[in-house]
Amino acid sequence: MITSTKERRAFQRMIINAPVTVVQQQPVLEGICRDLSANGMGIAVSEHQLDINLPIRVSLATHNNLLPPFEAQARIIRVLEEEAGLLLAIEFLPVT
Repeated sequence: MITSTKERRAFQRMIINAPVTVVQQQPVLEGICRDLSANGMGIAVSEHQLDINLPIRVSLATHNNLLPPFEAQARIIRVLEEEAGLLLAIEFLPVT
């Protein structure tokens, strides 16, 4: 029996709290990236009308105008309810 409360993640999460744009065909959604890891991110939104079966594109702005935004293809793996809205758990897709 395992009694440890540590998470068993392959990559550590970084707390970000930065604006992020989520695009899926026509719907464009603005949210807040709560945390970021090498294979995904958590995005807080007030609501969403995205199809969880279709890929999305995320764009995370940087605070430095010399650096382009971080952009990636991803998929929604979970939608969690929070007091202030929803949290989208997304996983980055491999670059092809």
